[in-house]
Amino acid sequence: MIVQRTEGLFCEPGNFYIDPVRTCKNAFITHAHADHARPGMDNYFCTPETAEIIRHRIDKNLSIKEIKYHQRIKFNQVYVTFYPAGHVLGSAQILIEFKDNRTIITGDYKRQPDSTCKAFEPVQCNTFISEATFANPKFKWGSFDEEIKNIHKWFSENKKKRINSILFGYSLGKSQRLINALKQKYKITIFAHNAIRSINKIYAKFGITNLETKTISTKSGFKDGIIVMPPGARKSKILANIYPYKTAFCSGWISGKHRDYDHGFKISDHADWNDLIKTIEESGAKEVILIHGTGPILRKYLNSKGIIVSNYTKTNKEDKSVQLSMFNE
Repeated sequence: MIVQRTEGLFCEPGNFYIDPVRTCKNAFITHAHADHARPGMDNYFCTPETAEIIRHRIDKNLSIKEIKYHQRIKFNQVYVTFYPAGHVLGSAQILIEFKDNRTIITGDYKRQPDSTCKAFEPVQCNTFISEATFANPKFKWGSFDEEIKNIHKWFSENKKKRINSILFGYSLGKSQRLINALKQKYKITIFAHNAIRSINKIYAKFGITNLETKTISTKSGFKDGIIVMPPGARKSKILANIYPYKTAFCSGWISGKHRDYDHGFKISDHADWNDLIKTIEESGAKEVILIHGTGPILRKYLNSKGIIVSNYTKTNKEDKSVQLSMFNE
């Protein structure tokens, strides 16, 4: 049922792709991050929240069919249902039903609490196609609330030294999660890059609160609040207006100091080692396929528990398509 082509994951009986990397006719999109939602598709199928974001980021005139969570639709020979993935606003796992088979394609997901998007919802399936970004036992997240406290402590120490605090996080998802949590817990001013503020407006449209920010446009007042910027603005000329400053990056790849940043906070919008295992086990799947990371350690662990981890096969010019899953007949 699900095969891998050069365009991406393809559902043969449904005649559509999931998060395709090249142009195609029908693209079912798990969420609006640029590595999953790309321009050039004839038709997009996604949640209303994701639709709003990709209209903003790609083109307001896109052909988009909005599908709400839990809305089961018939598409050619299959049934498709979107379930919350807990990654960012509008993120979805995609359940594809064909005959007796139920396949889940997770896209990116997390299990930690997040006030800015719907929590991940476990769904029973035969085949579980999961991301494996942090599929190593060295990746284990601590308490998100504790990291927010650490961010505020870092900011307070900088403020005493009359140094500005710049927090870097992805403009979609990470920044909103940080801003929301900081404003819920502390009476604090947040200054944000315009790329973040524009996404905040979309979040607010869907009822997400505590995202009020000020624009980064003056040289005064920064020491009284935290500045939030996307990593792409790390070398921006706007930083000259903020000096002196300290920088911190929020990511699952972080442990203390990180490359071009003064500090790091271990905050991720992906599942860690423990949550990957928990989620796979909750799915009840007979078979697991790992994508967005090879996951050899996770593969070995799952095999020891009697869970089959199938190889990720690709098509070639001679064969129109190659079966990805042994259970998807």
